[in-house]
Amino acid sequence: MVIAEIADMPFAGAHERDCARAFALVARGAAHSRAEIGEQLGLRSTTTSRVVGDLVARRLLLESSGERAGRGRPAGLLMANSRRVGASVIHVASRSLAGVLVDLNGQVIEQRLAEVAPDADNPVMAKAMAGLAGELAAAMPRGMEHAGTAVSLSGLLDLRQRQWLMSSRWPRMRGLDVQAVLEPITPPVEVCRNLDAELRARAMQDPAGHSGGSLLLHWGWGVGLAYAVDGQSFAPAGGSFGEIGHWRFSRLAGRACGCGNTACLETGAALWSLMPRLRQEWPELSEDEATLQAQLPDCDLMSLPEIDMAARLLARALANVCRLLFPARITVTGPLAANARLWAHFDALFRAEGSMEGLATPQLVNDRSSQNYEIYGAAQPLLSRAVERALSARRA
Repeated sequence: MVIAEIADMPFAGAHERDCARAFALVARGAAHSRAEIGEQLGLRSTTTSRVVGDLVARRLLLESSGERAGRGRPAGLLMANSRRVGASVIHVASRSLAGVLVDLNGQVIEQRLAEVAPDADNPVMAKAMAGLAGELAAAMPRGMEHAGTAVSLSGLLDLRQRQWLMSSRWPRMRGLDVQAVLEPITPPVEVCRNLDAELRARAMQDPAGHSGGSLLLHWGWGVGLAYAVDGQSFAPAGGSFGEIGHWRFSRLAGRACGCGNTACLETGAALWSLMPRLRQEWPELSEDEATLQAQLPDCDLMSLPEIDMAARLLARALANVCRLLFPARITVTGPLAANARLWAHFDALFRAEGSMEGLATPQLVNDRSSQNYEIYGAAQPLLSRAVERALSARRA
Protein backbone atom coordinates (compact mmCIF):
# COMPACT_ATOMS: atom_id res chain seq x y z
CA MET A 1 0.00 0.00 0.00
CA VAL A 2 2.57 2.57 1.09
CA ILE A 3 5.35 1.18 -1.09
CA ALA A 4 3.85 2.63 -4.26
CA GLU A 5 4.26 6.12 -2.82
CA ILE A 6 7.95 5.86 -1.91
CA ALA A 7 9.28 6.77 -5.35
CA ASP A 8 7.38 10.07 -5.21
CA MET A 9 8.71 11.10 -1.81
CA PRO A 10 11.05 14.12 -1.70
CA PHE A 11 14.52 13.31 -0.33
CA ALA A 12 17.41 15.63 0.44
CA GLY A 13 20.27 13.57 -0.99
CA ALA A 14 21.54 10.43 -2.69
CA HIS A 15 21.74 8.38 0.50
CA GLU A 16 18.10 9.01 1.43
CA ARG A 17 17.06 8.19 -2.12
CA ASP A 18 19.09 4.96 -2.11
CA CYS A 19 17.58 3.98 1.23
CA ALA A 20 14.07 4.58 -0.12
CA ARG A 21 14.72 2.56 -3.28
CA ALA A 22 16.29 -0.30 -1.34
CA PHE A 23 13.43 -0.40 1.16
CA ALA A 24 10.89 -0.40 -1.70
CA LEU A 25 12.64 -3.32 -3.40
CA VAL A 26 12.60 -5.44 -0.26
CA ALA A 27 9.05 -4.47 0.66
CA ARG A 28 7.80 -5.49 -2.80
CA GLY A 29 9.65 -8.79 -2.56
CA ALA A 30 11.91 -7.84 -5.49
CA ALA A 31 15.11 -8.19 -3.44
CA HIS A 32 15.97 -10.43 -0.50
CA SER A 33 19.67 -9.78 0.12
CA ARG A 34 22.34 -7.09 0.04
CA ALA A 35 23.73 -8.56 -3.18
CA GLU A 36 20.35 -8.34 -4.95
CA ILE A 37 19.88 -4.73 -3.81
CA GLY A 38 23.33 -3.76 -5.05
CA GLU A 39 22.80 -5.47 -8.38
CA GLN A 40 19.37 -4.00 -9.07
CA LEU A 41 20.25 -0.46 -7.96
CA GLY A 42 23.77 -0.48 -9.41
CA LEU A 43 25.39 0.31 -6.06
CA ARG A 44 28.87 -0.57 -4.85
CA SER A 45 29.07 -3.12 -2.07
CA THR A 46 30.24 -0.46 0.41
CA THR A 47 27.32 1.80 -0.50
CA THR A 48 24.89 -1.10 -0.30
CA SER A 49 26.26 -2.05 3.11
CA ARG A 50 25.81 1.50 4.38
CA VAL A 51 22.26 1.71 3.00
CA VAL A 52 21.16 -1.63 4.44
CA GLY A 53 22.89 -0.95 7.74
CA ASP A 54 21.04 2.34 8.02
CA LEU A 55 17.68 0.72 7.23
CA VAL A 56 18.29 -2.03 9.76
CA ALA A 57 19.33 0.52 12.38
CA ARG A 58 16.08 2.41 11.81
CA ARG A 59 14.18 -0.91 12.05
CA LEU A 60 12.69 -0.51 8.58
CA LEU A 61 14.40 -3.72 7.49
CA LEU A 62 15.04 -6.91 9.40
CA GLU A 63 18.06 -9.05 8.52
CA SER A 64 18.50 -12.66 9.50
CA SER A 65 21.96 -13.96 10.23
CA GLY A 66 23.47 -16.02 7.42
CA GLU A 67 26.31 -18.49 7.09
CA ARG A 68 29.62 -17.33 5.71
CA ALA A 69 30.27 -18.85 2.26
CA GLY A 70 33.72 -17.32 1.79
CA ARG A 71 35.35 -14.00 2.46
CA GLY A 72 33.22 -10.99 3.36
CA ARG A 73 30.02 -10.54 5.30
CA PRO A 74 27.77 -13.61 5.81
CA ALA A 75 24.77 -13.59 3.46
CA GLY A 76 21.56 -12.76 5.36
CA LEU A 77 17.89 -12.67 4.37
CA LEU A 78 16.28 -9.22 4.29
CA MET A 79 12.62 -8.49 4.90
CA ALA A 80 10.63 -5.32 5.45
CA ASN A 81 9.51 -4.67 9.01
CA SER A 82 5.79 -4.17 8.46
CA ARG A 83 5.31 -3.61 12.21
CA ARG A 84 7.69 -0.64 12.21
CA VAL A 85 4.77 1.78 11.81
CA GLY A 86 1.04 1.43 12.32
CA ALA A 87 -2.02 3.63 12.08
CA SER A 88 -5.49 3.63 13.58
CA VAL A 89 -8.54 3.92 11.32
CA ILE A 90 -12.02 4.73 12.61
CA HIS A 91 -14.87 4.26 10.15
CA VAL A 92 -18.63 3.78 9.94
CA ALA A 93 -19.97 0.22 9.87
CA SER A 94 -23.77 0.22 9.58
CA ARG A 95 -25.00 1.97 12.76
CA SER A 96 -21.70 1.45 14.56
CA LEU A 97 -18.24 2.94 14.60
CA ALA A 98 -15.46 0.46 13.87
CA GLY A 99 -11.82 0.91 14.74
CA VAL A 100 -8.87 -0.99 13.31
CA LEU A 101 -5.11 -0.85 13.79
CA VAL A 102 -3.18 -1.58 10.58
CA ASP A 103 0.52 -2.06 9.82
CA LEU A 104 2.54 -0.91 6.80
CA ASN A 105 1.13 -3.73 4.68
CA GLY A 106 -2.41 -2.71 5.54
CA GLN A 107 -2.83 -5.87 7.60
CA VAL A 108 -5.35 -5.50 10.43
CA ILE A 109 -3.65 -6.10 13.77
CA GLU A 110 -6.48 -5.20 16.12
CA GLN A 111 -10.13 -4.25 15.65
CA ARG A 112 -12.84 -2.88 17.89
CA LEU A 113 -16.53 -2.01 17.48
CA ALA A 114 -18.66 0.58 19.25
CA GLU A 115 -22.42 0.48 18.72
CA VAL A 116 -23.95 3.94 18.42
CA ALA A 117 -27.71 4.37 18.85
CA PRO A 118 -29.64 6.07 16.01
CA ASP A 119 -30.53 8.99 18.31
CA ALA A 120 -26.90 9.66 19.31
CA ASP A 121 -25.91 13.31 19.60
CA ASN A 122 -22.44 14.91 19.58
CA PRO A 123 -21.37 13.92 23.13
CA VAL A 124 -22.40 10.30 22.59
CA MET A 125 -20.61 10.10 19.24
CA ALA A 126 -17.51 11.80 20.65
CA LYS A 127 -17.38 9.34 23.57
CA ALA A 128 -17.60 6.35 21.20
CA MET A 129 -14.92 7.74 18.91
CA ALA A 130 -12.54 8.59 21.77
CA GLY A 131 -13.06 5.16 23.32
CA LEU A 132 -12.09 3.41 20.09
CA ALA A 133 -8.98 5.56 19.68
CA GLY A 134 -7.85 4.81 23.22
CA GLU A 135 -8.42 1.06 22.88
CA LEU A 136 -6.49 0.88 19.61
CA ALA A 137 -3.58 2.86 21.06
CA ALA A 138 -3.44 0.51 24.03
CA ALA A 139 -3.34 -2.48 21.66
CA MET A 140 -0.24 -1.22 19.81
CA PRO A 141 2.46 -3.91 19.54
CA ARG A 142 5.66 -3.14 21.40
CA GLY A 143 8.11 -1.18 19.28
CA MET A 144 5.55 0.01 16.73
CA GLU A 145 5.46 3.75 15.99
CA HIS A 146 1.92 5.12 15.82
CA ALA A 147 1.47 7.25 12.69
CA GLY A 148 -1.81 8.79 13.86
CA THR A 149 -5.55 8.24 13.50
CA ALA A 150 -7.45 8.38 10.21
CA VAL A 151 -11.20 8.88 10.46
CA SER A 152 -13.14 7.83 7.37
CA LEU A 153 -16.71 9.08 7.40
CA SER A 154 -19.87 9.15 5.32
CA GLY A 155 -22.21 12.11 5.13
CA LEU A 156 -21.18 15.74 4.89
CA LEU A 157 -17.71 16.77 6.10
CA ASP A 158 -15.59 19.89 6.49
CA LEU A 159 -12.13 18.48 5.82
CA ARG A 160 -10.39 21.78 6.45
CA GLN A 161 -11.80 22.06 9.97
CA ARG A 162 -11.90 18.26 10.43
CA GLN A 163 -15.58 18.34 11.33
CA TRP A 164 -18.33 15.80 10.72
CA LEU A 165 -21.21 18.06 9.73
CA MET A 166 -24.04 15.54 9.35
CA SER A 167 -24.91 11.91 8.69
CA SER A 168 -28.20 10.35 7.63
CA ARG A 169 -27.53 7.48 10.06
CA TRP A 170 -27.32 9.81 13.08
CA PRO A 171 -29.52 12.84 12.35
CA ARG A 172 -29.03 14.37 15.84
CA MET A 173 -25.26 14.52 15.38
CA ARG A 174 -24.28 17.87 13.86
CA GLY A 175 -20.89 19.56 13.43
CA LEU A 176 -18.78 17.14 15.49
CA ASP A 177 -15.21 18.46 15.89
CA VAL A 178 -13.30 15.23 15.22
CA GLN A 179 -9.95 16.97 15.60
CA ALA A 180 -10.79 18.19 19.11
CA VAL A 181 -12.04 14.74 20.14
CA LEU A 182 -9.01 12.72 18.99
CA GLU A 183 -6.02 15.07 18.99
CA PRO A 184 -5.38 14.65 22.74
CA ILE A 185 -5.49 10.83 22.39
CA THR A 186 -3.73 9.73 19.18
CA PRO A 187 -2.39 12.62 17.10
CA PRO A 188 -2.08 13.50 14.28
CA VAL A 189 -5.66 13.21 13.06
CA GLU A 190 -6.58 12.73 9.39
CA VAL A 191 -10.24 13.05 8.32
CA CYS A 192 -11.45 11.87 4.92
CA ARG A 193 -14.60 10.95 3.04
CA ASN A 194 -15.06 7.19 2.96
CA LEU A 195 -15.59 7.07 -0.81
CA ASP A 196 -12.44 9.14 -1.45
CA ALA A 197 -10.45 6.68 0.67
CA GLU A 198 -11.93 3.67 -1.12
CA LEU A 199 -11.31 5.10 -4.59
CA ARG A 200 -7.72 5.99 -3.66
CA ALA A 201 -7.03 2.39 -2.64
CA ARG A 202 -8.74 0.94 -5.71
CA ALA A 203 -6.62 3.15 -7.97
CA MET A 204 -3.43 2.17 -6.14
CA GLN A 205 -4.24 -1.51 -6.68
CA ASP A 206 -5.21 -1.08 -10.35
CA PRO A 207 -3.55 2.06 -11.81
CA ALA A 208 -4.20 1.07 -15.43
CA GLY A 209 -7.90 0.53 -14.78
CA HIS A 210 -8.19 4.00 -13.25
CA SER A 211 -6.27 6.00 -15.84
CA GLY A 212 -8.06 9.15 -16.91
CA GLY A 213 -11.18 10.07 -15.00
CA SER A 214 -12.85 7.47 -12.79
CA LEU A 215 -15.96 7.59 -10.62
CA LEU A 216 -16.98 5.54 -7.62
CA LEU A 217 -20.73 5.59 -6.98
CA HIS A 218 -22.13 4.03 -3.81
CA TRP A 219 -25.80 3.01 -3.87
CA GLY A 220 -26.63 1.89 -0.37
CA TRP A 221 -27.84 3.40 2.88
CA GLY A 222 -26.96 6.73 1.29
CA VAL A 223 -26.03 7.80 -2.24
CA GLY A 224 -22.73 9.51 -2.97
CA LEU A 225 -19.73 9.46 -5.25
CA ALA A 226 -16.00 10.11 -5.46
CA TYR A 227 -13.97 11.19 -8.47
CA ALA A 228 -10.31 10.70 -9.39
CA VAL A 229 -8.06 11.59 -12.31
CA ASP A 230 -5.23 9.11 -12.99
CA GLY A 231 -5.72 7.73 -9.51
CA GLN A 232 -5.50 11.09 -7.76
CA SER A 233 -8.68 11.50 -5.77
CA PHE A 234 -10.42 14.84 -6.13
CA ALA A 235 -11.08 15.92 -2.56
CA PRO A 236 -11.48 19.68 -2.21
CA ALA A 237 -10.02 21.35 0.86
CA GLY A 238 -13.48 22.02 2.22
CA GLY A 239 -14.52 18.41 1.79
CA SER A 240 -17.94 18.96 0.21
CA PHE A 241 -18.14 16.99 -3.03
CA GLY A 242 -20.12 14.25 -4.72
CA GLU A 243 -23.32 14.62 -2.68
CA ILE A 244 -25.60 13.66 -5.57
CA GLY A 245 -27.86 11.99 -3.02
CA HIS A 246 -28.98 15.51 -2.13
CA TRP A 247 -29.70 16.66 -5.66
CA ARG A 248 -33.37 17.65 -5.71
CA PHE A 249 -36.01 16.15 -8.02
CA SER A 250 -39.50 17.56 -8.57
CA ARG A 251 -40.83 14.00 -8.66
CA LEU A 252 -39.84 13.67 -5.00
CA ALA A 253 -41.44 16.93 -3.87
CA GLY A 254 -42.52 16.98 -0.25
CA ARG A 255 -40.32 14.11 0.92
CA ALA A 256 -38.23 15.17 3.91
CA CYS A 257 -34.51 14.38 3.94
CA GLY A 258 -32.15 14.16 6.91
CA CYS A 259 -30.10 17.03 5.46
CA GLY A 260 -32.96 19.44 6.23
CA ASN A 261 -34.23 19.82 2.67
CA THR A 262 -36.99 18.04 0.79
CA ALA A 263 -37.11 16.20 -2.55
CA CYS A 264 -33.51 14.92 -2.35
CA LEU A 265 -32.54 11.93 -4.49
CA GLU A 266 -31.94 9.88 -1.33
CA THR A 267 -35.59 10.22 -0.33
CA GLY A 268 -36.47 8.03 -3.32
CA ALA A 269 -33.32 6.00 -3.98
CA ALA A 270 -31.37 5.39 -0.75
CA LEU A 271 -31.87 2.36 1.48
CA TRP A 272 -32.83 4.50 4.46
CA SER A 273 -35.92 5.67 2.53
CA LEU A 274 -36.65 2.37 0.73
CA MET A 275 -36.25 0.07 3.73
CA PRO A 276 -39.80 0.45 5.16
CA ARG A 277 -41.25 -0.65 1.81
CA LEU A 278 -38.70 -3.43 1.38
CA ARG A 279 -39.48 -4.83 4.82
CA GLN A 280 -43.16 -5.07 3.96
CA GLU A 281 -42.13 -7.78 1.49
CA TRP A 282 -39.03 -9.14 3.27
CA PRO A 283 -39.25 -8.44 7.04
CA GLU A 284 -35.94 -10.17 7.76
CA LEU A 285 -33.85 -7.62 5.86
CA SER A 286 -31.00 -6.15 7.88
CA GLU A 287 -29.86 -2.53 8.03
CA ASP A 288 -26.24 -3.66 7.85
CA GLU A 289 -24.97 -3.19 4.30
CA ALA A 290 -22.63 -6.21 4.45
CA THR A 291 -25.54 -8.45 5.44
CA LEU A 292 -27.82 -6.90 2.84
CA GLN A 293 -25.20 -7.62 0.20
CA ALA A 294 -25.99 -11.30 0.73
CA GLN A 295 -29.77 -10.90 1.25
CA LEU A 296 -30.88 -8.66 -1.64
CA PRO A 297 -29.73 -10.91 -4.55
CA ASP A 298 -32.52 -13.35 -3.61
CA CYS A 299 -35.24 -10.67 -3.52
CA ASP A 300 -37.49 -9.86 -6.49
CA LEU A 301 -36.76 -6.15 -6.21
CA MET A 302 -38.01 -5.39 -9.71
CA SER A 303 -41.54 -6.31 -8.61
CA LEU A 304 -41.68 -3.06 -6.63
CA PRO A 305 -42.51 0.22 -8.43
CA GLU A 306 -40.48 2.10 -5.83
CA ILE A 307 -37.31 0.27 -6.91
CA ASP A 308 -37.97 1.01 -10.58
CA MET A 309 -38.34 4.70 -9.77
CA ALA A 310 -35.17 4.66 -7.67
CA ALA A 311 -33.21 3.13 -10.56
CA ARG A 312 -34.58 5.67 -13.05
CA LEU A 313 -33.79 8.65 -10.84
CA LEU A 314 -30.26 7.44 -10.09
CA ALA A 315 -29.54 6.62 -13.75
CA ARG A 316 -30.56 10.15 -14.77
CA ALA A 317 -28.46 11.67 -11.97
CA LEU A 318 -25.41 9.59 -12.93
CA ALA A 319 -25.78 10.48 -16.59
CA ASN A 320 -25.81 14.16 -15.66
CA VAL A 321 -22.68 13.69 -13.55
CA CYS A 322 -20.99 12.23 -16.66
CA ARG A 323 -21.79 15.39 -18.57
CA LEU A 324 -19.94 17.34 -15.91
CA LEU A 325 -16.90 15.15 -15.17
CA PHE A 326 -16.65 12.90 -18.28
CA PRO A 327 -15.23 9.80 -16.57
CA ALA A 328 -13.88 6.87 -18.56
CA ARG A 329 -14.87 4.34 -15.89
CA ILE A 330 -17.64 4.16 -13.29
CA THR A 331 -17.57 1.63 -10.46
CA VAL A 332 -20.90 1.12 -8.69
CA THR A 333 -20.98 -0.50 -5.26
CA GLY A 334 -23.63 -1.14 -2.65
CA PRO A 335 -26.24 -3.77 -1.69
CA LEU A 336 -28.81 -2.68 -4.30
CA ALA A 337 -26.33 -3.15 -7.14
CA ALA A 338 -25.80 -6.74 -5.93
CA ASN A 339 -29.25 -7.75 -7.22
CA ALA A 340 -28.68 -9.09 -10.75
CA ARG A 341 -32.05 -8.09 -12.25
CA LEU A 342 -31.93 -4.62 -10.72
CA TRP A 343 -28.35 -4.14 -11.93
CA ALA A 344 -29.27 -5.15 -15.49
CA HIS A 345 -32.20 -2.72 -15.38
CA PHE A 346 -30.04 0.10 -14.03
CA ASP A 347 -27.32 -0.57 -16.60
CA ALA A 348 -29.88 -0.40 -19.43
CA LEU A 349 -31.39 2.81 -18.05
CA PHE A 350 -27.97 4.45 -17.80
CA ARG A 351 -27.04 3.51 -21.36
CA ALA A 352 -30.42 4.75 -22.60
CA GLU A 353 -29.56 8.16 -21.16
CA GLY A 354 -26.79 8.26 -23.76
CA SER A 355 -23.70 10.39 -23.98
CA MET A 356 -22.83 13.52 -25.91
CA GLU A 357 -22.28 13.06 -29.63
CA GLY A 358 -18.80 11.83 -30.41
CA LEU A 359 -18.13 10.61 -26.87
CA ALA A 360 -18.22 6.99 -25.77
CA THR A 361 -20.44 5.93 -22.90
CA PRO A 362 -18.27 5.34 -19.80
CA GLN A 363 -17.46 1.80 -18.77
CA LEU A 364 -19.92 0.78 -16.04
CA VAL A 365 -18.58 -1.77 -13.54
CA ASN A 366 -20.50 -3.47 -10.74
CA ASP A 367 -18.33 -4.38 -7.75
CA ARG A 368 -18.82 -5.32 -4.12
CA SER A 369 -18.29 -2.72 -1.46
CA SER A 370 -15.09 -3.34 0.45
CA GLN A 371 -14.21 -1.77 3.76
CA ASN A 372 -10.69 -3.08 3.23
CA TYR A 373 -10.27 -0.58 0.41
CA GLU A 374 -11.65 2.17 2.62
CA ILE A 375 -9.35 1.28 5.52
CA TYR A 376 -6.23 1.06 3.35
CA GLY A 377 -7.03 4.30 1.54
CA ALA A 378 -7.70 6.17 4.77
CA ALA A 379 -4.50 4.99 6.46
CA GLN A 380 -2.22 5.55 3.46
CA PRO A 381 -1.44 9.29 3.95
CA LEU A 382 -0.49 8.79 7.61
CA LEU A 383 1.63 5.71 6.90
CA SER A 384 3.37 7.36 3.95
CA ARG A 385 4.35 10.39 6.01
CA ALA A 386 5.62 8.15 8.81
CA VAL A 387 7.78 6.15 6.36
CA GLU A 388 9.12 9.37 4.87
CA ARG A 389 10.13 10.56 8.33
CA ALA A 390 11.78 7.21 9.07
CA LEU A 391 13.72 7.32 5.80
CA SER A 392 14.88 10.90 6.27
CA ALA A 393 18.54 11.36 7.18
CA ARG A 394 17.56 14.48 9.09
CA ARG A 395 15.47 12.38 11.47
CA ALA A 396 18.32 9.90 11.91
